[in-house]
Amino acid sequence: MEIKFEKWHANGNDFVIVNNIDAKIKITKKFIKKISDRNKGIGFDQLIQVDLPTNENHDFFIKFFNADGSEARMCINGVRCAASYIWKNSFAPRKKIVLMTKNINISSNPINLSSVSMCVRKPRLIEDKIMNKTVKEVIKEPFKLFNIGNNHLCVKMDSIEKFNLESLYQRLPNSIKKTEVNLSIYEIRNHKIQIRTYENGVGETLSCGSASLCVASQFTEKTKGYIKIVSMGGKLNFKNFKNGILIKGDTNFIFEGNLND
Repeated sequence: MEIKFEKWHANGNDFVIVNNIDAKIKITKKFIKKISDRNKGIGFDQLIQVDLPTNENHDFFIKFFNADGSEARMCINGVRCAASYIWKNSFAPRKKIVLMTKNINISSNPINLSSVSMCVRKPRLIEDKIMNKTVKEVIKEPFKLFNIGNNHLCVKMDSIEKFNLESLYQRLPNSIKKTEVNLSIYEIRNHKIQIRTYENGVGETLSCGSASLCVASQFTEKTKGYIKIVSMGGKLNFKNFKNGILIKGDTNFIFEGNLND
């Protein structure tokens, strides 16, 4: 079966996007792992599948699959790229659309040809005493656990540039890893917040929108302007907005092609 795809990225967080609106595509875990290989396949952080809506409350249903074939619950950068993909291919008029992920609805608006704004509900602070106690046994720096459809462990550090992030992730207890938690470390310097993220099922990525959102959510209510979160791949801007948080950032089309399942 031939599958048409497009490759996109947001701040270096890269995706293969497939259209499941016109024809139902059965994508297997084996197939995802094969094409995600950066040496022998296309290479990507996540595969995104765009489907028809499941009810009248949204315009499209979006699924995310990690490079290891596991299904992800949320990806902010992925949602922004999916919105740009939908507008580029004229699946919807170039105006506000509501995209449904596995957990929440997200409204997306085009700013220009390569930038998207989104309004997302504020991440929920995870106050589970057992989870927090378990993390404290490994991490001594200040941290918080969040949920925004997926779980994020955000650790504040004095310096993140040379820190071995993968080693820290591997030291997390299995009980924490089983929650499919993503691990982020961040520092505040010169009025900017810099971040690095190790994504469950992917590894360290150049950018993670939902991790950046969780970190930014700690500061958006304290400032009137935008909070800038800088990753290795680029920057995202966050601002307190009505009952949620407004996110602004770029999306980039790379190329398109066909795959044989």
